[in-house]
Amino acid sequence: MGVFDKSKCDCCVCPMQCVLEQLVGVQNVTIAAPTFASVGVIINQVKNFIAFTSGGDIPICQITGVATLDPTIPVNLKPIKKSNGECACCEGPIINVAKSLIGQNVEIEFISIGDAVIVKLVDVGEGIVVGKVEDETDFFSSCAITRINPTNQQQFNGQSGFLGFYLASGG
Repeated sequence: MGVFDKSKCDCCVCPMQCVLEQLVGVQNVTIAAPTFASVGVIINQVKNFIAFTSGGDIPICQITGVATLDPTIPVNLKPIKKSNGECACCEGPIINVAKSLIGQNVEIEFISIGDAVIVKLVDVGEGIVVGKVEDETDFFSSCAITRINPTNQQQFNGQSGFLGFYLASGG
């Protein structure tokens, strides 16, 4: 995982870059952004805060979530550290909420063209919240999360994370 200087990029962009670097070469990745979703792409390279993909080059600061259907890919998250400034008021509090809900099914609303999705929270790192639905793993940028709502099992049945949403809607 890369090491970055303390900057405005610390809380969300750098951790997302670290996740993307670990997904280079993985088949059928979905990348969500505020105005589009690239479904079924391959990340070819991640460099200088740009994800170079088979679906175009994307500035990492615009990536709000990533999903993969390969459950065998180990992704290491940056450890959570005490945030300062802008990160302390945005990233830190939602990370704390997500940490308290690990193991539970939650509805996550995040800045993207899709609706909220329901996942089981499985991990939290600096700037990243990880959810799972069956073999799908979703990585959400904590700064793009607009709401986390614990759900009950009935709401969870029949729903799949954001990759399933994009595929079902014709992504």
